[in-house]
Amino acid sequence: MNTITNVGNDRLSIIGTALAAPVTSPDNIAEFPVRDVWTGREYLVRMDADDLGAFVAPGARVEVRGEAGWTIPGRSWRGEASRTLLQAQDVTAGELLLAA
Repeated sequence: MNTITNVGNDRLSIIGTALAAPVTSPDNIAEFPVRDVWTGREYLVRMDADDLGAFVAPGARVEVRGEAGWTIPGRSWRGEASRTLLQAQDVTAGELLLAA
């Protein structure tokens, strides 16, 4: 399992699939959802848009390292899953994943 959680702090390293391209807020924060390939959990990745440094497209494999925050409840009437906020320090984008 590639998800690393250290007890005592909420540092995470996940490998997952970007579910959407990053959206940048007026205060220059980029955010996009990622589904962990090992656990299936969804995370809402946030980081300074200037620090993103990688092109992230929907379906791209990404590795994200950062700190977990609170859980954002999903909106069941929109079919959304709950997501853990992940304040990223580093995002690395890889190849597009092939759909089976």
